[in-house]
Amino acid sequence: MLNQANPDAADSAYCKSSAADGECALNSEALLSINKAIRKYGVSARGEIVATLSWMLFESGNWVYNINHFPGNIGQGTRTMMTWEYVAEYAKTLHPDAYAKAVGKGDVNAADNTTKTNVIDLVLNNDDSFGSGFWYLTTKAASFHGNANSLRDGNKADFQKYVEEGIITSWTSEREDVWTKVNSAIVF
Repeated sequence: MLNQANPDAADSAYCKSSAADGECALNSEALLSINKAIRKYGVSARGEIVATLSWMLFESGNWVYNINHFPGNIGQGTRTMMTWEYVAEYAKTLHPDAYAKAVGKGDVNAADNTTKTNVIDLVLNNDDSFGSGFWYLTTKAASFHGNANSLRDGNKADFQKYVEEGIITSWTSEREDVWTKVNSAIVF
């Protein structure tokens, strides 16, 4: 199913030409981590899974990027390209001891680039990075999760609302195109 939504990443040579050295992932690598995240965060509704995969595919450039390169915001990343605020919270949730060591006694909101890099490195492994969208859905945009009136199966308007009000970013035709591909490819 991922191979239909993201056909280039089905080819084992896909990442060899990637400009983002060490960040690119194949669909086969993504699928293992996505399945773990679906179970871990209890996301079973097709509309929620389609929305999360669409968000991650769009933000990561079809699994090419794991950190922000454009414009290059230090501390922004995972396959969702979460901003520093959410990356820090996610890392603290998943890896509290390592997070505390990386941040020290400093104010996370005033973290320098070295601290941001050390913290984001905690969640750039495939399981955490591909899990970030599911964590976000179930914790930061929880009103969209498990709600019979949100992210309904095959409902583009629901995804647009999630993008604008849940993820809090702009709706674009490019996001719509990715959602359409994922929605057509993911079959339960």
